[in-house]
Amino acid sequence: MWKKRLLVVARILVCFVLLGVAGAFLYNSKEYFGNQFGRKTFISNTDVSSLTVDEAIAVMNASEGFSVEFSKDGVRQDIDISAAVTREFSKDEVTQCKKSSTFQEYLFGSEKDYQVKPARSLVDEEKLREILERSLPQATAKSEDAYINENFELVPEIFGDEVDFDRLIADITEGIGTGLKLDYKLEDYYIMPKYTKENEDIVKVVQEIDDYSEMKIEYEFGEEKEVIDWEKLKKYLTYDDKKIKLTLKTKWVDKFVQDLSKKYNTYGKTRKFKTTKDGTVEIQGGILGWWINQDETAKQLRKLLKQKKSKTLEPVYRNVAVQHGDDDVGDTYVEVSIERQHVWYYKNGKLKMESDCVTGKLTKDRKTTVGVHRLYGKQRDRYLGTIAVQGYRSFVHYWMPFNWDGQGLHDASWRNKFGGKIYKSGGSHGCVNLPPSFAGKLYEQLEVGTPVIVY
Repeated sequence: MWKKRLLVVARILVCFVLLGVAGAFLYNSKEYFGNQFGRKTFISNTDVSSLTVDEAIAVMNASEGFSVEFSKDGVRQDIDISAAVTREFSKDEVTQCKKSSTFQEYLFGSEKDYQVKPARSLVDEEKLREILERSLPQATAKSEDAYINENFELVPEIFGDEVDFDRLIADITEGIGTGLKLDYKLEDYYIMPKYTKENEDIVKVVQEIDDYSEMKIEYEFGEEKEVIDWEKLKKYLTYDDKKIKLTLKTKWVDKFVQDLSKKYNTYGKTRKFKTTKDGTVEIQGGILGWWINQDETAKQLRKLLKQKKSKTLEPVYRNVAVQHGDDDVGDTYVEVSIERQHVWYYKNGKLKMESDCVTGKLTKDRKTTVGVHRLYGKQRDRYLGTIAVQGYRSFVHYWMPFNWDGQGLHDASWRNKFGGKIYKSGGSHGCVNLPPSFAGKLYEQLEVGTPVIVY
């Protein structure tokens, strides 16, 4: 019994299937045999479903329903741009699309998508821009370049979602001419930052800033120091955001060195000196003293800045003293009193030797030059002066020059008396004459650079 019922049900189902196939055949064959495209047919981005070839060409040439697919963050959107597009297609090629369709495709309603290159295409770019700007999602942020701020800190780039419509429209215009299906990912058309933090020029500038920030140039003046570091350097740094270039201005270097000279130069200045017998006196001039060579020191500093090198150093000097500070003479020196006609030699603050002497005669061309001088050489067994120029030629065993006037300490074997008032009438030509035995001992004690104070 149940077998008969099952057979009846099967026959009914077969009938329904046959009726369905027959209905589909009748429904779709009407288009097939009527020279129409199937119900899911697209040619070059235009829906030509159920249209004849002539109707399809008319619709395609008018760009009716011509849409382009866009996507942003995975969300897809079709936008009709037909108002901005004019195309012209070949009837032969459209006909060929129709001929390539099979009855089975009609029968089962298969979707067909043909790409036919138009014989001619024209795009109104201004109207297309208007459509896109109106229809596409609005930008939420603009892209910004990475840059160096006023504190010389790197501010990273910002990636926005503003669309580069010029580039997008150019690609759409080109795509329309191909007849292919058009779809665009908006992320590919965002206006990107021109400079990112990985940009070669930006990376170079950041490295330069790091180099400058780690720099430390120290000029030593005894216990005092003058420091050039990041706090000073950044005042003279400029950043050109157009050329992506960092520049350290160096005009300030000359003024910096000038200020060092004003503060630390002692050459030619008046000094207070505590004498052995006459209390504290003021002595002006002399060849001992710190004298910065401004041109060479500025050159030295500019070179370090260019190389971005840190260094502890001294300026380049034209002339030097014994030590830095208020007392640049120190406690090892030769003291010469013109009035007392006496010489004292102190070493490390202790009196080591003393003797009477004879200084220059008190005339303009022969008097001994007062000042804080320094021994700049030592020489044995030589002649001083010439008959033709100085009017004398004297042989000495110990020559110790101490100023630029050609004056120095030396033995005077031709004298049998020293001290007293001899210098007033029979003084030297400016040198400090010493007893031979004392001169020899003093010569052995003195080092080049030892201060010689004459007052």
